[in-house]
Amino acid sequence: MQDAAVKRGKFIVFEGIDGCGKTTQTTMLCDYITNKSGKRCLYEREPDSRNVIGAIIRSALYGGVKILPEGMAYLHVADRLEHVAYMMPLLEAGNNIICDRYYISNMAYNSTKDLSVEQVMELNRPVWEKLQPDLVVFLDITPEETARRRQAERTDSEIYDADETQKRIRNNYLTALDLVEKKGVKVVRVDASNPIEDVALAIREAVGI
Repeated sequence: MQDAAVKRGKFIVFEGIDGCGKTTQTTMLCDYITNKSGKRCLYEREPDSRNVIGAIIRSALYGGVKILPEGMAYLHVADRLEHVAYMMPLLEAGNNIICDRYYISNMAYNSTKDLSVEQVMELNRPVWEKLQPDLVVFLDITPEETARRRQAERTDSEIYDADETQKRIRNNYLTALDLVEKKGVKVVRVDASNPIEDVALAIREAVGI
């Protein structure tokens, strides 16, 4: 009887182009929720390199292996299904989860001229039918600003780092976010060009804590 009374934890997803500050903001929010509520908050990210599919994807992101763009889209779905199976029991046990990227990233990054944003969303149907985010936080920022940040902070590069690619990805994000909102998912857009603490405050206000 006691287990039946456990309230399912919140599943909050962060999205945005490379260099928008997701890693910083996800960890800050997770720490804040834990300290504020006293309840466990877990940090997750995708791809999930704890399984072999996620490890292959991460290798491909840095040029370690070559995979067709459409193949990457399918691999992300396979990795995500494994990840959802891992996260669901944790959420049902009452843990909150902050996730750095989810299927909306798949829609934005892995659509091609032969595989539309809408088609990638449909590929993810087995994912979002099992687990939709309670909130999506989109850290919006110009590709020009993120290029400057990546140049200053990174020593390695990913296959998506080209400026024109990031512009295409941001445009895909805008389409993807509209589609998930039509599915009833709550999306909050935050200006990620502001100072870190200002962005963190805007996110906390959006989350309602």
